Amino acid sequence: MFAPLFGVPEDPATGSANVVLIGLLAHFRPEPELGLSRTIGQGFDMGRPNILQASAEKKAGRVVATYVGGRCVPMLKGTIDLT
Repeated sequence: MFAPLFGVPEDPATGSANVVLIGLLAHFRPEPELGLSRTIGQGFDMGRPNILQASAEKKAGRVVATYVGGRCVPMLKGTIDLT
């Protein structure tokens, strides 16, 4: 949720960006076989702290899998009527 026009200057937890970041970090490590894990904090400055766990698997010099996870709480709920 990034909406600067509505007072939300950053996303408090960006899983889609962090899963790409962990893959990129693993890609640029020199080891051909690697399991890389990082704990990532985001949203602290905006008062909505989040901790994400990201990991990547590298085999034969190639990143073969990336993962991201963490805990979350619902921030809003709604429905859409498509009639």
